[in-house]
Amino acid sequence: MFRSHVVASAFVRVVAVLAAVPLAAQAPAGFRTWENKLQALTFAYPGTYQEVPLPPTEQVDVAKFVLTNKPEECKRIDDRIYDALKPQLVVFQFSVTAPTTGVGKVDEGAAEKGPSTVREAMEQQGRVTSWDQFGKRFGKWRFEEDKKKPGHFTMVFTGEWNAASLPAGYLVRKQEGNTIFGVYGIAPTEFAKTQQGHVQKMAGTLKPAEADDGEAAAAALDKLYASGKYRAVEFRKKARAEMPKGWKAVDTENFLIVHHSKNTGLVNRIARDVEAMRAYYAEVFPPVGAMESLSVVRICRTMEEYHQYGGPPNTGGYWHAGNEELVFYDYSYTMKTLDDDERKRLGKAKLTDDDSLLVLYHEALHQYIHYAIGEFSPHDWFNEGHGDYFSGAVVGESTGRVLRIDPSPWRIHTAKDMCEFGDGFIPLKEILEAERAQFYHPSRVRWFYAGAWSFVFFLKHGKEVAAHPQWSKLLQVYFDTVKASYLAEVQKLGGEADLGKKQLAGMLARKAALKVMLEGVDLPELERAWRKWVVDMKDPWPSQRKKRK
Repeated sequence: MFRSHVVASAFVRVVAVLAAVPLAAQAPAGFRTWENKLQALTFAYPGTYQEVPLPPTEQVDVAKFVLTNKPEECKRIDDRIYDALKPQLVVFQFSVTAPTTGVGKVDEGAAEKGPSTVREAMEQQGRVTSWDQFGKRFGKWRFEEDKKKPGHFTMVFTGEWNAASLPAGYLVRKQEGNTIFGVYGIAPTEFAKTQQGHVQKMAGTLKPAEADDGEAAAAALDKLYASGKYRAVEFRKKARAEMPKGWKAVDTENFLIVHHSKNTGLVNRIARDVEAMRAYYAEVFPPVGAMESLSVVRICRTMEEYHQYGGPPNTGGYWHAGNEELVFYDYSYTMKTLDDDERKRLGKAKLTDDDSLLVLYHEALHQYIHYAIGEFSPHDWFNEGHGDYFSGAVVGESTGRVLRIDPSPWRIHTAKDMCEFGDGFIPLKEILEAERAQFYHPSRVRWFYAGAWSFVFFLKHGKEVAAHPQWSKLLQVYFDTVKASYLAEVQKLGGEADLGKKQLAGMLARKAALKVMLEGVDLPELERAWRKWVVDMKDPWPSQRKKRK
C-alpha cells in the first residue's frame, strides 16, 4: 500500500507544472489569483480567506472561501454565533436556458426519465437555468438590486434569527451571452461593509478563462497517470483538478485519498489501512458482482473544516453515496485547535489518530456495502452495527492485514448502560425493523447505534451464538437474502429502474431479508441472550464508564 509515496512525489511535480502556467492577470494588493486552471473562470480573492472544497455534485458554485481569522469587528460576537455566520465568499456560474417562441408539437407519450442514482438526482436537483431558480437556492434571502449599480445586490435575510448579530450579504452578477457568473459574500452585520468591499473587488477581477488556460494543467494530470497503473483515471483526474489550494492527493488501488492534513504518518496509515479493510470486508461480505466504482477518501484538517465542507452536526465522519466520498477529519490536529471550553467538554478524553482510524474503518464499511449489494443500503442496524463493529479493527503494522476486532470504545458503555440498567433500552425487534427516520431520530439515535453495534458484536463473538445452529447464521442469511432480493426486485423493473423505483425495491428487499432471517427464531429468547451477554462482556475501559449514583 505504501506505493502511494511514489504518487505523492509525482503530485509535487504536477504542482510545479501548474505553478509554471502564466497567470491571467496581476491580483490586486492583498489578493491571490485563484489557481484552478481547469475551471471556466479566473479571479482573485482576498489573502485573508482560505478556500474550502465543494462537493463534486455541486452544479453552480465554482469556489468557496472562508475568512481565516476572526476580524476585529466581530470580536464581541459569541464564538458559537460567529461560527454559524463565519464570513464566506462564493463564486458562481450557470447557463440560462434560451427563451423560445411559438408552440411546438409535444409527444404526449414521451416522459422524462427520472434519475437512476443518488448522484444523478443530486446533480439534477442542483442545476440552475434561470436567475429566479438561482435565487431560490438562498431560501429566506431577498435580493435588492442597486438602481445606480446594475448587477449589484444587497442580500437581505428575511428568516428568523435568535441572535443580536444578524446575517448580511452582498452579490455582484455578471453575464456574457447565456452565461451568468458572479460572486457573493455572507457575514455578520458587523463585518458586512468590509466584506462588501471584498465582493466588489473580487467581482472586478472575475472573467471567463482563456480557452487554453487549462492545457498545461490537463497535460500534467495526463502525465501523472500515463503508466496505466491505476483504474478510473478520469475520475481521479477530475477529483485532483477540483482540489483547493493546499490540498493534496494520494492514489491507492481502490481509492483516491484527498487530504488537507500535515500529518503524513496518518495519511500513509490511512492509505494502507483503507485497502486492508476493503479486503477484509470482501472476505466477510462477498459482493454481488465486480466492484468497479472508485471512491474519494477526504480528510479535512480540522473538525471545523469538516463542518464547513458539509459534515452533518454531531458526526465525526460520513459516507455520501451521491458524492461518492468518505469524509472525516484529522482528530489529533483538531485536538490542538480546541479552545478551553471545548477541551472541558471532552473531559479526560483526547482526540488522537486512533479516532481518525476508527471513523475510517466505520465509514469505509458503508462505502463497501453500498456497492457490494447493488448500490443501496441494508437495514440501519446491519449497516451501522457493522460499521461500528469494524471500527474496532486492529491492522498489523508489518502485515497490513486485519489482526482482530476489538470492542468499540464509542459504543460499549452506552450499550452496557442500556442492557444492564435499562437506560434508553430499545427492544431488539424495534432495532431490527427500524427504517432510517426512526433509527436516526435525534432523541434515540445513540441508543439505536449502541444496540445495533452490541447485537452485531454478540452475533460475531457470543459463545451462545456459535453453538446455536440458527443464531450463528443470522448475519449471513440476512446479507445473502438482501442481495438476492434487491437484484430480483430491480430485474422486475426492466428499463424503468429510476431512483424512486429502486428505493422502493430496496425497502422490499430489506423486509424480505429480515423476514427470512427471523423465520423460526424465538426473538424474546434471542433478546434475553443478547442483553445478558452485553452486561457480562469484558469492558477494556472501565474507568471511562460514567459512575452511577
